[in-house]
Amino acid sequence: MKSYKQSIDKHRDPEKSQKIRTFVFLIIMQLCFIFLIYRLFMIQCIKGSQYRDEASVQHYGKTSLASMRGDIYDRNLQPLAIGLNSYSLYADPSNLENWEKIAETLSPIIDIPSSEILGKFKTSKYFVWLKRQLPYEEARRIASLELAGIGFREEGSRLYPKDELAAHVIGFVNMDNVGLEGVEKVYEPYIQGRNQELKSRIDRKGRILRPFDPGYEKPIYGMDTVLTIDEVVQNIAEKELKKACETWQAESGCVIIMDPTTGEIIALANYPTYNLNKAFSFDDEQRRNRAIRDLYEPGSVFKVVTASAALNEELFSVTETIDCEKGVYNFDGRVIHDSHPYDILTFSEVVQKSSNIGITKIASRLGDKRLYEYMKAFGLDDKTGLDLMERKGFVRPLEQWTKHSMQAIPFGHEFAITPLHMLCIINAITNDGIIMKPFIVKAITKKESNIDNLNVFSDSKPSLESAVEFSPDIARIPISQKVSRTMKKILIGVVEDGTGKKAKVKGYQVGGKTGTAQKASKTGGYIPGKYVGSFAGFVSGKDRIISIIVVVNEPRGKHTGGTVACPAFSVIAEQTMQYLTAGQRSYAAR
Repeated sequence: MKSYKQSIDKHRDPEKSQKIRTFVFLIIMQLCFIFLIYRLFMIQCIKGSQYRDEASVQHYGKTSLASMRGDIYDRNLQPLAIGLNSYSLYADPSNLENWEKIAETLSPIIDIPSSEILGKFKTSKYFVWLKRQLPYEEARRIASLELAGIGFREEGSRLYPKDELAAHVIGFVNMDNVGLEGVEKVYEPYIQGRNQELKSRIDRKGRILRPFDPGYEKPIYGMDTVLTIDEVVQNIAEKELKKACETWQAESGCVIIMDPTTGEIIALANYPTYNLNKAFSFDDEQRRNRAIRDLYEPGSVFKVVTASAALNEELFSVTETIDCEKGVYNFDGRVIHDSHPYDILTFSEVVQKSSNIGITKIASRLGDKRLYEYMKAFGLDDKTGLDLMERKGFVRPLEQWTKHSMQAIPFGHEFAITPLHMLCIINAITNDGIIMKPFIVKAITKKESNIDNLNVFSDSKPSLESAVEFSPDIARIPISQKVSRTMKKILIGVVEDGTGKKAKVKGYQVGGKTGTAQKASKTGGYIPGKYVGSFAGFVSGKDRIISIIVVVNEPRGKHTGGTVACPAFSVIAEQTMQYLTAGQRSYAAR
C-alpha cells in the first residue's frame, strides 16, 4: 500500500509550484519597492524640511552677537550707566570628554566648587550656563585651555560708574540685561537694542570651524538716554538727606528738586539707598523709590491748598482777621489744638504761623464740596504724570467724608499723597498757578542722529532709528495767576517770620511751608510718637527759581518739619543755587 506522502507527490505539479514561488517573490519585491518609494517621498517631500533642519543643527551652530544697552547720562552728558560687552561661560555636556577633570580645571578659575560644576554637567540638555558675565581675564584663561564642549557667548552687561548716585532714578538690570526698575525699565524698548545671530559651521564636538554667512547683520545697539537730573545737584541732595536722616536717626527720607517752570526734575534722592552695581545685595526697602511710591499724610504743608482755594474763590482777603481761640477750639464735637495759643491772626498769619484752628475756620467758609474739588484740581487723587513708576494719591470720594473730615483734611490728614504730589502743589504757587508735568528723561537719542517727534508711551513698537526729545508740558492750572502770586508772598512770610525760619538762605528769596504729621496706623488711628516732618518750598535768585521738598520719616527726638527738614532744605537750596547760577551749562545749551 502506497504511503500518503507518495500519493501527494504523485499529484503535485512541479511547474505549478515554481510559478507560485515566483509570483510570491515578485509581490514581495513590489511591496518593498513601493515601501522604498513611500519612504523616499516622505523623506524628500513631506519631512524634507524637518530633516534638513535637524542636519543643520548637527553641522551648523549659531553664535549670538550681543547688542549693548544704550548709555544713560545726566543733563550735562555725564555718564550714569554704561553698556559693556561681557563673556558668559557655557557647556555642552554631550561633547565633554572628562567631566571630573574639566570641573576641577574650571573650579579655581570661575570660583565655583567642582561638585557644583559637575552637577550642571549631569543633564540631558545640550546647553547649560556655567557662569554669566565673566571678567575678561577669567574668560581669556579659559579660552586658552581649548576645552572641547566649553564655550562662550558674548553678552551685554551694565556698569554704573557712580555706584549709588541717582540709584532710584536710574534703576538696574538683571543678569539677562533687562531693565527691572527706574529709567532702565520704563525706557527698556529704547535702551535695550537688538541682538543678532551669526550662523557658523561646527565639528562633531560643537567647535566653530568657519563662519557660514559672512554677510550677517550687525547688532543694533540701544539708544542713549539723557536725564533731566544734574549729577552735581543730585550729589548735594543725597549727601544732605543722608546727613539729616542720620542726625535725627530717621527711618527714611527723600528729597526732590525741580524746575517749576518746566517740570524738569533736577534731583531725586531717597534714604536709605543702594549700590546699583550690587543691586541684588539690597532688599526691597532700600530699592524702593519712596519719593514717588510712598503715600503719607502731608500735615500742615497742605494748608497751602486750603488757603489757595479760599483766595481763588474770593472768600477772604489776606488781611482779614480770624479768631484762633487762644489755641483750643471745639468744632462740631471735636477739639482742635494749635501748637501755640494764638488769639487774632490775619489770613496770611494763619498760614505763616501754621494755625490748625485758623485754617479750619477758613475751610468752613470754603465748604467740603469746594475743598474736595480743589484737591482734585491739584491732582491729588491721580498720578502727576511723571515718566517713572509712580503711585497715585488717595483721596476719598466726597460722599465718604465723615462729619469730622473738615476738622482734619484742611490741615493735611485723612488722605495720602506722595512727596512729588506735594512739590507739584508748591510749583503751582511759584509758576503763576500752573503745574507743569514732571519729567525725568530729557532726550532719547543715537549719537549723531536727528531727533524726530515720537511718543515713547505709544503702543506701537519704537524704531531704533528714531529718537525722542521731551519738552515742557502743562499738566494742570488749579488757581489763578493772581492767587499764586499772593500765596507766594505768604509763603515767603512763613520763612521770614513763621514756622520755616530755619529754611532761610542768605542772598536768596525763600518761601515754603512746614509740615508735621502723625503717622497713620494700618489698623486705624495714629501711631503714638511716630511723625513725618517735612518742608516744601522754593528758592529764587538771578532769574532762576527751583522748588524743593525734604521729607524726614520717623525722626527721633524732635519731629517738627521746621526742626528736622528746614535745615537740610536750607543747605541744599544754597549749594544748588550757587552751582546753578555760577554758569553751569544745561544740556539744551550744548
